[in-house]
Amino acid sequence: MIHPTEISGKYDLSGGVFQSVATRYDRTNSLISLGLNGLWQRELVREVQRVPHITILDVACGTGVLTRRLSRLKETHVTGIDSSEAMLAVACTKGQAEGRPLFLPGFAQELPLPDCSFKVVTVAYGLRNFADRGLALQQMHRVLEPGGKVFILEFSLQAAGTGYAGNFLPLQRMYVRHIIPLLGWLGTGDKKAYKYLSDSVTAFPHPVQLCDEMNDVGFRHVTYRRLLPGVVVLFTGEKK
Repeated sequence: MIHPTEISGKYDLSGGVFQSVATRYDRTNSLISLGLNGLWQRELVREVQRVPHITILDVACGTGVLTRRLSRLKETHVTGIDSSEAMLAVACTKGQAEGRPLFLPGFAQELPLPDCSFKVVTVAYGLRNFADRGLALQQMHRVLEPGGKVFILEFSLQAAGTGYAGNFLPLQRMYVRHIIPLLGWLGTGDKKAYKYLSDSVTAFPHPVQLCDEMNDVGFRHVTYRRLLPGVVVLFTGEKK
């Protein structure tokens, strides 16, 4: 089991950090990612499209941006779940206007959903926020059908050698540590929330470690690949 990290212990993730930025969260995410957030999410959706007869659970759905993208796929039934009441309030307002998807309150470490009830589980930038990452991965594995797949988008600055992350790692670290907190503060008026983002991204492990953790809870065919410009990683895995 993975114990709560120092990063999650320093911040009030259940309310304070996300409560204060909910209404300006989507706009600010676009700002701090220089517009790339939409491209990264579309890449995840393209991967999900390859899975037929889809029932999808979007864990840590936040304001529901990815959840709504997924719900536009044909013949899908999509559920978003998040622990932040403020973020879900924004998600439900937008989701109800479109008639889909379903949003529920809940924690990733204790998903209030039956075993083997989804063909796909997605997480976009939420894995860093789980105090017990191992337990959250176990829960995602539990609610997947046999043969179901998990797709995880997450930041990782830990890299070795050359390639996208290796070549630009010093610049990326500078941007995450100094520019993101500044842009987040300008976009929301909240310094703490985006200092948390910077701290949690910097502390997130190398992708190989997360792949090992996914294997440990029972996922197979676990892979990862970096998306341009290299700071975001798309992980995939399958339930046996």
